[in-house]
Amino acid sequence: MPRWVGLLGSWALLVLGIGILGYAVAAEAITVTDASRLRRVRIIDQMIAERVQKQIDDVQKSMSQAETQLSQLQSEVSSSDRAIEEMHDSDFVITVSTQENKVYARRNGQLVFEAICSTGSNSTLQAQGRTMIFRTPIGRFRVKSKEENPQWVPPDWHYIEEAQKNGLEVVRLNRGQCIADVCASGNNVFMGGSTAEPGSLIVRGGAVIIPPVGTRARQFPDVLGTHRLNLGDGYALHGTQAVKQLGQSVSHGCVRLRNEDIAELYAMAKVGDEVIIY
Repeated sequence: MPRWVGLLGSWALLVLGIGILGYAVAAEAITVTDASRLRRVRIIDQMIAERVQKQIDDVQKSMSQAETQLSQLQSEVSSSDRAIEEMHDSDFVITVSTQENKVYARRNGQLVFEAICSTGSNSTLQAQGRTMIFRTPIGRFRVKSKEENPQWVPPDWHYIEEAQKNGLEVVRLNRGQCIADVCASGNNVFMGGSTAEPGSLIVRGGAVIIPPVGTRARQFPDVLGTHRLNLGDGYALHGTQAVKQLGQSVSHGCVRLRNEDIAELYAMAKVGDEVIIY
């Protein structure tokens, strides 16, 4: 065989080998590129999945909270519906909507009175290891008593609340006791020898002094307006000086009305009439 034929065959094999090697390298490069692209796709898919899952979790959480609120609301509505259904035995019924801040009165099922009001703020007060919630109670009640020109005898929380607003302490004053120049004797509290005015806030030595129950200093005139319908446990429908706050949930639990509105309702209602709060 001629020598050039052998050289040609060797050259052909070399070219073929280089071609195969180039293909292999190219195939490896494609494989590496595809793998890198695949990793990026997986990362993006994972990010999308995580974001979608977060959205799903947020929606489920919102739905859970909404379901809880809806359940509570349905329970209150159901209770109020039952109460309203059961009031056929009463000729005159007062209803209070804490959601609307409205008071209604019906006689034999017919609406005879409607007025705007203020109900409990649902705020809290921390004092002496207790948490007090200022909420208008929900349920069925009766008018236990009626008062004209009622005097407000504030509970201790009033003085505690005022003290906390001003960064002060509270000190209780008992009958026959003196704190600085403030003394309690009989039905009066004396400050430096002068009688303390009803409804006055007494502050001494960085503290609000709580006067004894039954003293004139513990009585606040005009705060409750001109009339009051007592429901028991300190709750009532009464007048107010805070007319601009009507329509808002701002009270400590009582139902406040304009003086002219509570006067009209007072004239209609009698002791024993039913009051439904929902």
